[in-house]
Amino acid sequence: MQTNLQTRTAQLRAADSTDPENRTYEFVISSETPDTYGTVFLSSGWSFERYMKNPVVLYNHRSYSDNPDTTIGTSLLRMEGKEIIATLTLEIGNEIADKVKRQLDNGTLRMASIGADVHEYRRGIFEDGENPDLIYLTRQDLLEWSITPVGSNPDALKRNADFLDTAFAKAPLQQRDTAKLDEFQAEYMYNLNNQ
Repeated sequence: MQTNLQTRTAQLRAADSTDPENRTYEFVISSETPDTYGTVFLSSGWSFERYMKNPVVLYNHRSYSDNPDTTIGTSLLRMEGKEIIATLTLEIGNEIADKVKRQLDNGTLRMASIGADVHEYRRGIFEDGENPDLIYLTRQDLLEWSITPVGSNPDALKRNADFLDTAFAKAPLQQRDTAKLDEFQAEYMYNLNNQ
């Protein structure tokens, strides 16, 4: 049986449902940010039906491990705009989950990564404002998500209230950078003409 398993990183968020005392943490587990694999998971393409039948959270995608403690907890999901938000509850009495909790609390673990079965994808459509060098995943099932030390999304960092306050205070309003768009368009046209 062949599978189209793809993984993607995500970020820990500060939110009301994050409660280390009760072993719950909230993550953004997917957004439409391009990852280091050159892929974008479109939020409109997600199906959670399969995941919700077995809503496991693993440590580092170890679904094939003979150690059942690599399943460190379960989660509930919701959509916020184009982000999938997961509320993780770590298992009690699980040695790996206890270590993950300590590292989440200390800030040494900050990332998450999804495992998905991809059914449909396409190249980016330049006329729609997409990067044609990226692959846009348009229909996929969430299989699992994992806490992981290294992920593919450079924006997938642990977030807390201090981080959010600092980020919003420093971040200018997003403006269209026409110089970069012109540069991208020129490079795209050059690559098209020189294939």
